[in-house]
Amino acid sequence: MQQHILAERAYRYPEALDMPAPEGCTFNNQKGYWIDDVSGQAMMKCDSRQPQTKKADVETGEDQKGE
Repeated sequence: MQQHILAERAYRYPEALDMPAPEGCTFNNQKGYWIDDVSGQAMMKCDSRQPQTKKADVETGEDQKGE
């Protein structure tokens, strides 16, 4: 049986082989978040770090149209 036309023609993004770890941070499994090695604070509360996204987002749909 044939697949649906969207399933046949849709672009499939390659899966990321590894998740890049933020430099200078260690993941705390008990707490579930990254901790800055220098300050000991949660990475998202550390003032010395640049703002960044939570995940390695993939731009899709409207994002690729340049609007």
